[in-house]
Amino acid sequence: MEKNLNQISPPTYSEPEPSDVDTNPAIYTGASNIMTRAQIADIGPPPAYDSILVNQEPPKTNVRHDDRNLWEKVHEWFEMSSLKYDGNCSRIHYDGKGKKVEEIDLPSFMKAEGGVLCAYILFVFGCRLLSICDTKRKQRIKRADVEGRKKCEGNLFFIWFSLSIASSVLCSIGASKVIPFYKYDVSKNYTFNCDSEFYSFYHNAKIGQLVVFVPYAAYILIAIFIVIPKGKVWFVRRKWRQWASLLDSDQDGIISIGDMEKINARLDALRRAIGDRTTALDAEKQKKWWNDHIFKRGVNKDISIDGYINYLEGIYNPADMEEKMRPVITGFFNFFTTPDFRKKNLPFVEEDFIKFWTILTNMDELHCKRLFIRHFLNPLTMASFLEDFVAFLAYNDFFDENTTRVHNILKPPRK
Repeated sequence: MEKNLNQISPPTYSEPEPSDVDTNPAIYTGASNIMTRAQIADIGPPPAYDSILVNQEPPKTNVRHDDRNLWEKVHEWFEMSSLKYDGNCSRIHYDGKGKKVEEIDLPSFMKAEGGVLCAYILFVFGCRLLSICDTKRKQRIKRADVEGRKKCEGNLFFIWFSLSIASSVLCSIGASKVIPFYKYDVSKNYTFNCDSEFYSFYHNAKIGQLVVFVPYAAYILIAIFIVIPKGKVWFVRRKWRQWASLLDSDQDGIISIGDMEKINARLDALRRAIGDRTTALDAEKQKKWWNDHIFKRGVNKDISIDGYINYLEGIYNPADMEEKMRPVITGFFNFFTTPDFRKKNLPFVEEDFIKFWTILTNMDELHCKRLFIRHFLNPLTMASFLEDFVAFLAYNDFFDENTTRVHNILKPPRK
């Protein structure tokens, strides 16, 4: 049995009306979201599936990257510190007549304090670079330039000392200004104008600075008045131990008759290698030198290194120690040279210097060469070398290079 179904025709696309035909806007012509064929043709085809994965757009971020270099950032920090809060944190004290009595401007003082501190840091950094360059130099210092170098070092020390004092004074004054900034006498007339963010930063920074500065200042004072005086005593005792160990050939802590014979043999080898003495020093004079200056427990009696150091400590007097040590070193040098040869002031060249230490102490040649360039002046003579030995035993000032030359070369080389 057939059923009669109502035939429903498909919807037709709405065609654009001719421009010359008037349409009634009240008549509904169809759905508004139905597009014409021409409009569909204008739209591009949908993207392929692969292109969605391959052609990805770069991700967008809300973070702004800072492409400035370090110098630009530091420059901007200085500008911000000098401009952003300039004049925005001050306290003014007026008297009863409205006249300004006192004004505290924290940003200006902070800039002054920061400038001195930056100058101090840059100066110390520059001096450190100069020191590193001096240790790496390949040329010896000329004796004629020594006075100029000492004058320059004195000026650098004066600048460092002045910057240290200025930084310390400004730190203390700044603390006395910023910490009690809001503590005042209510009976007096004050006017405050200060940014809370700036004051909190300066106040907390000052407290942190004091936490570092106070122990450091205490350390400096303790070093000047306690550590350095004791360090000088320790330093000269260490140099005496180096000298005594130089005479202890077998390094057993005892300077014995056997050590005397071995050292005499080495000094005679030095005479043949670098000295002008045609014959060895008389045997009686050799024994006399050892008995007069080394064997202090009695003639031909062994002495320990500690006992010899105790003897030197007993006769030590900074005022006349040079006079006491000069005969010791002069007699030691007479084993392989003569006074007339030393008066000639002939150059003591690098080759002879290396021979001296390799024969006497079996020292590494590279170590000798490096310290010869670094510490010994040009020209070096046998007479000036003798003076370096005298200063080595007589003086306790570890800031004076004259007293540290022989000490530095006798120190064990760094690995």
